[in-house]
Amino acid sequence: MNSPHRVVSTCLALLFLSASPAAFTQQAMPVETTVTVQDVFESALSIDPEVQSALKRIEAFKARRSAASALTAQPLSLEGSYRSDRNYNNQGLREIELGVSAPIWNWNERARTQSLRDTEIELVQLQLEQKKLELAGLVRQVVWNTLAANLDAEIAQARLKSAKELMVDVEKRVKAGDLAQTDFYQASALYEQTRAEFARTQSALSDVSADYAATIGLPVSVLSQIQTESTDIPNGLKPLDHPAIKLAQLQVLAQQQQSDLVQTQARANPEVGLAIISDRGAFTSASEKSLVVSTRIPLGNSSEYQSRVLQAESESIAAEAALTKTQRQIVVLGRAAESNLDLFAQIRVSAQEQAKLAAKTFELYKKSFDLGETDLPTLLIAEQKAFEADKLARKSAIEYAAKVSAYKQALGLLP
Repeated sequence: MNSPHRVVSTCLALLFLSASPAAFTQQAMPVETTVTVQDVFESALSIDPEVQSALKRIEAFKARRSAASALTAQPLSLEGSYRSDRNYNNQGLREIELGVSAPIWNWNERARTQSLRDTEIELVQLQLEQKKLELAGLVRQVVWNTLAANLDAEIAQARLKSAKELMVDVEKRVKAGDLAQTDFYQASALYEQTRAEFARTQSALSDVSADYAATIGLPVSVLSQIQTESTDIPNGLKPLDHPAIKLAQLQVLAQQQQSDLVQTQARANPEVGLAIISDRGAFTSASEKSLVVSTRIPLGNSSEYQSRVLQAESESIAAEAALTKTQRQIVVLGRAAESNLDLFAQIRVSAQEQAKLAAKTFELYKKSFDLGETDLPTLLIAEQKAFEADKLARKSAIEYAAKVSAYKQALGLLP
């Protein structure tokens, strides 16, 4: 008759064997799927408020460009006055004046304003592309974090099921008198441990699923058939082609143009006026009409002008420094992402090979155990190593897919 220790050890062996069902056997990420990262990204674009309002923002800057093409610096002003002595001695004095006033451009102000407005239109378009890239990075991170959390939950659920089956089996054996009550306590403790682990994975999955739903607006279930991104990179792509660098370069140009424009605005815009006056001195006098041409030239404030020039120059210097910093960061991050991609490719291959070897080793120990040549603790150790190796192989596949996305993100490529 088998000893109680022999029976409970056999039950533990059944637990570890059943903790590796077909759902957790080593498998690669699906190759042919119905959902891609691009599909998920487009869904996130459709609900992003900044992207949705971008077209109106571009139209607003185009309207500002049209205003810079006007003949006057500001819209025309209509002026009028009426003079009469009716409420006093009423000798018939009447005077009516109607005219317009037009602010005119300073020297070179119009051309420089137009150049700045053209650059601002390009700038807002590049800002939209940069916003899309930032959203793509968030989508990529959320997708792979959610998949990793879902995998942890699946594994914890499988182990919980196996632990429950073991506890029920041990309880039956204890009632039959084959096992001691302490064996049931050990099986129950193992079940509670796996239950707590499953609850933790469910909590983590709930958190990342909430982030996923808020960012993307699709059910988490679509990720079960998601396709990993390709490692193909467009020919001739250079680190300096990154949208963030192009945006920083255009910001430098815009600040330089702004500085040039400020230099033309030493004073407010002068004005030219044109008016027609109808005048009558008395009841017996005939009405006389005259044409009046006037001008107004502001003298300006040298201190205020110098302040605006220095402010524009400081912002131009800051934009150039930001460009240099962005270029350095993009190059460094691109190299790091490429290095990580190579490292995790090796890790994935090693993990898959380790899982194969661990599975083969376990099969050999299993045959040896059936022949009575190997004891149960050795078999359990081999099975546990095979289970952990299989889990590591599945996790490494997701980690590698995440590094592929991170590499393309570092190069400034959308899904």
